[in-house]
Amino acid sequence: MFELAWFKTFATLIIRRSGRTYDMLYQRGVIVQQYRIHILALFALIASAVVLNARGESPSTRPGTAVALPDAPTPAAVIHINGTIDDFTASQLKVRFGRAKADGAKVVILSIETYGGLVTSGLDISRFLKNQQDVKVIAFVNSKAISAGAMIALACNEIVMTPSGTLGDCAPIQVGPNGEAVSMEPTERSKAESPVLSDFRESAQRNGYDPLLAVCMVSLPYSAYWIENTSGQRKFVDANDYKTLTANGDWKPVAGEANPVDGPETLLTLHTEQAVRYGVARGIATSADDLARQANLTIVARYENGFGPQLIAVLSSSITRTLLIVIFFNALLVALKTPGTGGAEAIALISLSVLVGVPLLTGYAEWGEILMIIAGIALIAFEIFVFPGHFVSLIVGGLLVLGGLMLTFVGDVWQIPGGWSMPKNWDALQTSIHVTVLGLVCSVVLASLLRSYLPSLPYFNKLILPLPDGVKSSTEEPAVASDAAETDRWPFVGTVGTAASDLKPGGSARFPYGDDSRVSSVVSIDGYVPAGSKLIVQEVRGNQVVVRAVG
Repeated sequence: MFELAWFKTFATLIIRRSGRTYDMLYQRGVIVQQYRIHILALFALIASAVVLNARGESPSTRPGTAVALPDAPTPAAVIHINGTIDDFTASQLKVRFGRAKADGAKVVILSIETYGGLVTSGLDISRFLKNQQDVKVIAFVNSKAISAGAMIALACNEIVMTPSGTLGDCAPIQVGPNGEAVSMEPTERSKAESPVLSDFRESAQRNGYDPLLAVCMVSLPYSAYWIENTSGQRKFVDANDYKTLTANGDWKPVAGEANPVDGPETLLTLHTEQAVRYGVARGIATSADDLARQANLTIVARYENGFGPQLIAVLSSSITRTLLIVIFFNALLVALKTPGTGGAEAIALISLSVLVGVPLLTGYAEWGEILMIIAGIALIAFEIFVFPGHFVSLIVGGLLVLGGLMLTFVGDVWQIPGGWSMPKNWDALQTSIHVTVLGLVCSVVLASLLRSYLPSLPYFNKLILPLPDGVKSSTEEPAVASDAAETDRWPFVGTVGTAASDLKPGGSARFPYGDDSRVSSVVSIDGYVPAGSKLIVQEVRGNQVVVRAVG
């Protein structure tokens, strides 16, 4: 303001002085045309200064040309969301947003191609996107954004779709045996829909979408009609307002459009042209690069799913989890039958870690399921090693292990109201039953095959501790128990024998058996004991014979 006032004062003095000079020359009869030009030029300068001051710019900052220069492209980053929406997707998205900002991006193009996933993960991503204040987020619906994908798209600042894109259908529905929609109880539906409806309404209000259309994507009872008045104003109304407004003739359905746009028995799913006409999508682009060209953006970074997300997807598949269940149960069986070798225990631990670790990472499992599995294994071990024969802890432990594994297939059950009311969770539970039962059946078959053929297979026969030449296993001939020893377990506590193989600490030992000797599986409390060492039976715990070295 100070510079502009000084400029005006200086220009006024020049004009006045030039005006006096002009009058003097005119009185003498000498008219010099160039003085008129100077005066007009000064007036133009003053007008330009006033305009620039109103725009908050200084005259010295503008180029000396009348042609406006084009704006420089805005830096942008492309982040892809593909496949199932889960906690791993949410965590990856947050990391990639941080990297995009570090790369200088002011706009993030969120390329979405998904049929949805966990409701809790979708809500988490939606809240994260709405809290982004320093970057603009554009949802690019790359063919489909269904269920949680629609929730994420509407949370963005604006939506652009491919020419054949699909957006919507984010509601819990009960599916019948023939694939038809089955009505849910009002209370169950209300609990399941409440957090999703709230998020969709908020997204519509924040980003300028029609709230009724957003609601129709979530809840079945709602309907949407598109009407217009004589002045060309258009809006979406529900069934009651439609009857009231169209009754007096001031409003009528939009010509050429199906009415209702969405009925009470369907969920709103918009194709690209519909989304653009209804004001949900702001444009059409064939790719993220096409969107960048249209919006004058320059892409500085791209973040696509690499090896990590692909590996998580493979490990989360039903086929992989069935194989892991087979490996876990067979390794656990070997570890419980012949403890101390280390290999079976390691395989069981690794397979169990993958079985529960991947669902924990993706949000399908909580620590409760893991504690159930650990408690179940502990009860099974108690049955075998401490208090055998009562079968109570064995049955309870087995149910805990199976229940914990099955619950790792199900998400959203404990975290949102009405989790068990959501049909998708029951579908996931049904899938978990199929996978677990199939895994158990395959485990029994594989255990029988390994018992028969493992000793004769190359490499695998090295996993079995060898016996010295001439030593027979106690299973090679039937044991004959005397009447006096019916309640005792052979080998008896205090029996002295020799190590038939290296004890690491598990292995085999030979003990006297009547007039002969037999070999039994043992575990050494002294750790490693070489073959041929003298042993004594310290304790018998169910099927486990505990020995220590003597001599």
